[in-house]
Amino acid sequence: MLQWLDALVHRTSPMVFVLCLILFLAVGLLLGLAAARRKVVVGAATSRKLGRRGRDKALKLLKRYGFELLDEEVTAPGVVQVDNRLEEYTVRADALVRRKRRTYVAEFKNGPASSSVHNRATRRQLLEYSCVFGTDGVLLVDAAGGRIHYVRFVSAAKKDRKALVGSF
Repeated sequence: MLQWLDALVHRTSPMVFVLCLILFLAVGLLLGLAAARRKVVVGAATSRKLGRRGRDKALKLLKRYGFELLDEEVTAPGVVQVDNRLEEYTVRADALVRRKRRTYVAEFKNGPASSSVHNRATRRQLLEYSCVFGTDGVLLVDAAGGRIHYVRFVSAAKKDRKALVGSF
């Protein structure tokens, strides 16, 4: 094998050898890019599939606990004042539900890390919902854990925390 390769290198002009090397590298690069693209596409499809499964679990859980689904992927306009001007933006939540004449905005999470208020991104998302949607409350639906959490943000300045318990 080595003799054949050595003979090929010595009999072939340097220009042909360089062109073959470039062609070999180009084919390798294209195959690598195709494999990377496939990995991204498969990962995105898997993520969507898991998201749909989590959504379906969350909707069944809400129904089991007596919540009526009013709308899915509901949006609301948000307004924030920056200096002396108002800036508008749109917020999207997973669902708007009702139970016992109270309306809630619900966020679905499908994993132990994201379905906790200790997760900074989740907590901030729920805080924004509580400010923007104007509902009676915010629900954090842990689809994987099979739990519905009622979330209410309380000012640290509030002293009487006992009065807050059970107010939902």
